[in-house]
Amino acid sequence: MASKSYSFGFVGLGNMGINMAVNLSTYAAEHGLPKIHVWNRTPEKAETLATGHCQVASSLKELALSCDIVHGCLANDEVALLVYRELFAANKTEAIYVDHSTLFPTTSKALYEEAQKHGVHFLSCPVFGPPAAAKSAGLLIALSGNDDSREIVKEYIVPAMGKGVIDCGVKTSDGALLKILGNNCILGTIELLSESFTLAEKTGFDVNLFYDFIQQWFPAPAWVNYGKKIRDGSFSGRTGFTLPGGMKDADYIRRLGAETSTPTPIIDQAWSHLTTAKAIGGPGLDWSSCAAGMRVTAGLKPFKGEDFSLDHQANDEMNGANGN
Repeated sequence: MASKSYSFGFVGLGNMGINMAVNLSTYAAEHGLPKIHVWNRTPEKAETLATGHCQVASSLKELALSCDIVHGCLANDEVALLVYRELFAANKTEAIYVDHSTLFPTTSKALYEEAQKHGVHFLSCPVFGPPAAAKSAGLLIALSGNDDSREIVKEYIVPAMGKGVIDCGVKTSDGALLKILGNNCILGTIELLSESFTLAEKTGFDVNLFYDFIQQWFPAPAWVNYGKKIRDGSFSGRTGFTLPGGMKDADYIRRLGAETSTPTPIIDQAWSHLTTAKAIGGPGLDWSSCAAGMRVTAGLKPFKGEDFSLDHQANDEMNGANGN
C-alpha cells in the first residue's frame, strides 16, 4: 500500500481521540491525502471536526468501506468489541484497524483473531500521555500486531500523532500488557505523590518548595504534571483522564495481579483513594484526585479551591462527554 493511497478514518472522539484525529487530519492534508472519515457514538463530537480536513461518516460501515486504515480510541473493552466487530463485518479486505484504547490483553488478542477471520488486520496501539500530549503529537506509542501492518503505520504515526514508538512485536496482547504495566507506574506515582504532598502539608512544609524538588529531581512528565495538579488541587477532568477510566485501568492491574498471583499493594491503596474521591467529588474528576482520598484519610479537607463535591451534575455530564 503506497503512502499516497492511504485513506484514514478515526472512531472515538473523547478527550484523547479528538486531538489525535485532528493531528491525523493535519497529516493527511499536508500530504495531499483525502479527508479523514470520523465517527463518534455522540454525533455532535464528530460534527465539531467537519470544518477541517475531516468528513463525518454516517455509520461505522460507511467509514470502514471508505478507509484503508482506521484508528480508534474507545472507552472500554465492551465498546471496543462492539465497534470493531461492526467495522470488521464490512469486510474491507486488507484494511488495518489501529486501536489506541486501553484494553485487557485477552480482549486485544480476541480482536486480532476476529480480524484475521474477516481478512483484515488489527493492531494494538495504546498510547502514553495526557490530552495535552495528544494535542501536541507528543504521545509515546506502543505498537503490536501483524508485521507488514506495523511497518505501514510506523511510516506516519511519528510525527503525525506521537514522538516515539515502542515496537512490541506480533502479539497484540504484548502491546496491551505494556500499556497496563505503564499505567501501573503512572498510578503508583500518583499514589506516592498524594502521600508525599499530604505529609508535607500535615507537617507544615511549603508544598511549593517540595514541588520545586520534584521538578529538579524527578523531571519526568508524570511526576511534574501530576505533582502540579496535586499541589494545587486542580482535579477537573475536563482536559484530563477521568476517574472511571482510571479506575478501569486500576482494575486491569489488580486483575492481572490476581490472575498471576502477584500482589499489587500500591494499586490496591490507590483504588481505595480513587473510590473515596469519586464518592466525594463525582466521576468527572481527573484521576489525580486520588490525592483527595489520601487527604481525607489524613484528616484534611479533600479539595483545595473549587469544591468539586458541589458539582456532581456537571461532573456527570462532563464524564459522558469524555467518553467515546
